[in-house]
Amino acid sequence: MSLPVDTFTLSFLFFYLVSLVGAVLVGGALRRGGFPVPKGPRYGNIDGLRGFLALSVLSHHFWIWTQVALYGQPWSAADLPFVNQLGAGAVALFFMITGLVFYPTALKGIGHVFWPKIYIGRFFRIVPLVAVSFLLISLVIALRTGARPDASYARAAIEWISAHREVPIMGYADSGRVNALVLWSLWQEWLFYLILLPAVALGLQLARAVRLPSWTVPLLVLIVGAAAHLARVGGNMPTFWPLFAAGMLAYELCARDAVRRWLASRTAAVLATLAMVPAVTLSHHALTPAFFAFAFFFCCVAAGNRFGGVFSLPGAAVVGEISFGIYLLHGIMLNLLFVDATPIVRGLPPAALPLLIPVLAALIVLVTAATYLLIERPAWRFGKRLGERLRPAAAPAPATAP
Repeated sequence: MSLPVDTFTLSFLFFYLVSLVGAVLVGGALRRGGFPVPKGPRYGNIDGLRGFLALSVLSHHFWIWTQVALYGQPWSAADLPFVNQLGAGAVALFFMITGLVFYPTALKGIGHVFWPKIYIGRFFRIVPLVAVSFLLISLVIALRTGARPDASYARAAIEWISAHREVPIMGYADSGRVNALVLWSLWQEWLFYLILLPAVALGLQLARAVRLPSWTVPLLVLIVGAAAHLARVGGNMPTFWPLFAAGMLAYELCARDAVRRWLASRTAAVLATLAMVPAVTLSHHALTPAFFAFAFFFCCVAAGNRFGGVFSLPGAAVVGEISFGIYLLHGIMLNLLFVDATPIVRGLPPAALPLLIPVLAALIVLVTAATYLLIERPAWRFGKRLGERLRPAAAPAPATAP
């Protein structure tokens, strides 16, 4: 048996949109209350985009949980392309953001980057909250099953906190579902930082030596990754290279004033929106011909296109700032709802279930605003200071003749 697609889907889509509006309103209230956000956009309007992506993943997993908890369906991708793109498409855009943000580092060339600072910064930006999430998941499992840490617990902690694998914790087979199995994308991010980013930096240094334009390097990454994906070679690692490369190429395009101005125009916004409609309603993920629509849309956002002001709302900036916490912790909230509060879920008719999405969205914004202030921000600042202290002192400039 499956959910009644007609009524449930319409209700889901409506309350998904309501959840975005509600979360931005909560974010706006937090900002008026003094929640810290960066002064000015860092790269176009991607700060505003990030929050919408994380909230979309929440709704995507809400859909999957309704299938699993109420109708006994296996945990799997959603049948409807749009619902699946709320997860797969959102993560694809997250990967593009990573490519965009770290491309300027690669542009310096591999020999001109202080790599310890990069990795220390990434460690303290990612690992502390992942470690806290692991402890929270362990607590949920302990309270649910009565299990206690055993000899395998330390190994499980390393696997989870490194994002390598979500192995069973304390023998609990469904451990990964407690956080909606979100760590797979963090593992791909680590592979990007450790392998692809230095490789691109080396390629850019070589390209300069032979006087090739810099954009040829990310274009090559895109082509190689796409070929590996189509040929099913190389495992999962090169599969997502085109997405990281799209972010790098977006930087290249936005560095050209005439192109950036057009990408930020109303005409480009209309074209990008029209292109995204079939991309998210006819394809299940972005690694299809829909890739070109996703990449064009992302280039517009990176160029500063406001898309009618949606991505430049004050509340959107707050939700974007805490988007990592939303992405990492929302699964725990959904798991508690669908596993431990089943009577509440079963007490609602299926078409009314999506009423819970705006409530969950507002709640996760409040929770992750707190985790951002208490965990993410202090850890990130500490890592930044540590990286600066470890940086070798700059050599004094040579004396000039009088």
